Amino acid sequence: MAMSKLDVLAIGAHPDDVELGCGGTLALLAAQGRRVGIVHLTRGERGTRGTAAEREDEARRAAAALGAVELSFLDCGDGALRTGEAEEDALIGVLRTFRPDLVIGPTPHDRHPDHSRAHALVEAACFYSGLTNRAADRGPAFRPAAVFSYMQHDEFPVKFIVDVTSSWAAKVASLDAYRSQIFQEKKDTKDSKDQKDSKDGKDEETVTKVSTPQFRLAIEGRARHFGEMINAELGEPFWSRTPLAVRDLLMLLPGGVR
Repeated sequence: MAMSKLDVLAIGAHPDDVELGCGGTLALLAAQGRRVGIVHLTRGERGTRGTAAEREDEARRAAAALGAVELSFLDCGDGALRTGEAEEDALIGVLRTFRPDLVIGPTPHDRHPDHSRAHALVEAACFYSGLTNRAADRGPAFRPAAVFSYMQHDEFPVKFIVDVTSSWAAKVASLDAYRSQIFQEKKDTKDSKDQKDSKDGKDEETVTKVSTPQFRLAIEGRARHFGEMINAELGEPFWSRTPLAVRDLLMLLPGGVR
């Protein structure tokens, strides 16, 4: 992996986790000129719908839609995500390669056990990455300045909300890339044929929670709920274990109608 300094690195247990949880925020940062990268800890190889190869291809198209400049995959084990020393060292290697100032990772507790395990893995690797004598063969020690968590299925006490109104179209485009996973609001003839002619033929007949129209609507509904809380049209909520540093209180004031 060649050295490529990033401003922000978003990490998810499975392809589509990052896009669903903080895709609007990543697209917003990319549009502002920040160098954004994405790491998927698995390829979703044990998921009900789609093959690992299909999901990897979808992830690449989704990353491009968000403006990410780097995309990596680790093999931490879908459906039983591992959080041992080997997995920590693999992620430490990524952190020391990209040296992100900010890491955005999975939620602390969630319906999907892989998400909670991924949170623990990310939190541990971000700390251990700063130890000189840990994983010394993975590059010079480096620790991100902060680790924030995006919301997935379960809610948490929200620490801050990002206004993603201007970048929502990019988030939608990234979700549209996941044709094997997420319900598509608009399908042309080719898309419909592609979904019907899945390589392994096992999955497109099986309905999952994320493949329903209701889930797709809920994505926007949640964003509108949190957006309204900050007087914005659309928002993405985040959690932080540590307090947030504030230099200018007036920068925290919400816009919109008061």
